[in-house]
Amino acid sequence: METIETVHKDLTLYQELGAKTDSTQFQNWLNGGLLNEVDEAFVAETKEYWEGHYGKTINPSLHLAFMNYTGKRDVRVIPGRIMRREILPVLNDYNMSTFYGDKNLYDVLIDAPRSAETILKNINGIYFDTYHDSIDTENASKILLKNNTDLIIKPSQTNNGDGIRKLNVKDENIYLDGNIVTIYHLEDIYKENFMVQKAIQQHPTMAAPHPASVNTLRMVTFRWKDEIRYLFTFARFGKDNDIKDNATAGGIRLGVKDTGEFFNVAISDDGQMHTHHPTTGYCFADLEPIPNYDEFKQFAKDCHKNILHQNFISWDIIVGFDGKPLFLEANFVGTQSYYQLAAQKPMFGDLTEEVLQYVSNELKTNKPILLKKDRERLEQKKLRKQEKQKQELKQMQKQNVDLKKQNQELQSSLEKKNNELMTKNDELEDTKDKYNYIVHSKSWRFTQPFRSLLKMIKK
Repeated sequence: METIETVHKDLTLYQELGAKTDSTQFQNWLNGGLLNEVDEAFVAETKEYWEGHYGKTINPSLHLAFMNYTGKRDVRVIPGRIMRREILPVLNDYNMSTFYGDKNLYDVLIDAPRSAETILKNINGIYFDTYHDSIDTENASKILLKNNTDLIIKPSQTNNGDGIRKLNVKDENIYLDGNIVTIYHLEDIYKENFMVQKAIQQHPTMAAPHPASVNTLRMVTFRWKDEIRYLFTFARFGKDNDIKDNATAGGIRLGVKDTGEFFNVAISDDGQMHTHHPTTGYCFADLEPIPNYDEFKQFAKDCHKNILHQNFISWDIIVGFDGKPLFLEANFVGTQSYYQLAAQKPMFGDLTEEVLQYVSNELKTNKPILLKKDRERLEQKKLRKQEKQKQELKQMQKQNVDLKKQNQELQSSLEKKNNELMTKNDELEDTKDKYNYIVHSKSWRFTQPFRSLLKMIKK
């Protein structure tokens, strides 16, 4: 077995095991110490499992990271690419993801019993109040100004915390980043399709590690065989005093046990492990369990009931100040590798073999629709390939023109040389004719004695 130092310096071992060592995730896990221990026997067992149950040779990087992070060797961990590109498109109808993902429709589609209170919506440039009545810009401004409290404004059709900012209303003025703004300024920033909600006072337990952000529980539910099942949860904490808790923006993920207790070690998107919050220094081992946790699990499952086209959903749930669950957002993708690392569980647990068999059979007969982002990425990849081929063809055509030109020049040169050769041959034949004429002439015969005498004298 190679030493840790050798492994870090030489990526050959990882490459031989099938790891994609040039990926950002691999580099993050390597630098974060999540690939220090390499168990080749476990990798072999993992590959055998996946070839047997799914018919594919997999990249074992996540399994090694999971082993290093949790201390558990679990072959059932789902590689991120397979989860995103193959399993989720079978489980979820991504033609419907934009519809279900519009935050302005949450209160209509999901109708959670408790959720963040939305006071104003902008849909395609038209304002709506809490009762879904359309209103003009002046009345929309009045709604903001009468809420003399902290507000949150965010786009309604984006993910990953994009565009989330805090508004403050005081003395009949709206403040954004300490500056007075009007609703027209907000329109300049957000254009259309955005929403304004009342800021939520979260439970002290969730606020403790990073009070500046609204920290959430990412709870995962799964509809399988006519039953909505709870899979796992991890908490997301913001950092650097940002109001967002988004993990892909550098935030922290900390697993939650089925009892509502927290694990002691968190992980960030750069692959670093944390026993203490990197901004506040809060010790995660000091966190109290989530109160009434069974209620949270049931709450997430109840929210799933109204979303019929998507079988796998990640819920952002807030622990309210009163210890009750509050719905915030629904997500249909997420960074699946970090889900399993943070939760310290394989995605589907004991259902893994059933799910893999089902997905494998579906993929044999149907081509699933990928997430819009992935479709766009593949289309861009296709366009780049076509552009590359076009450039290569253009280069080959140019080379062909150059070669034709060179060939023409060579043909011209060859023709010139042939003409010169023919001229020389003609001159040679002419010289031969003159020579034959001379040697057969009478004067040549008459002068023969003199030529012979001359040769003798020269000797």
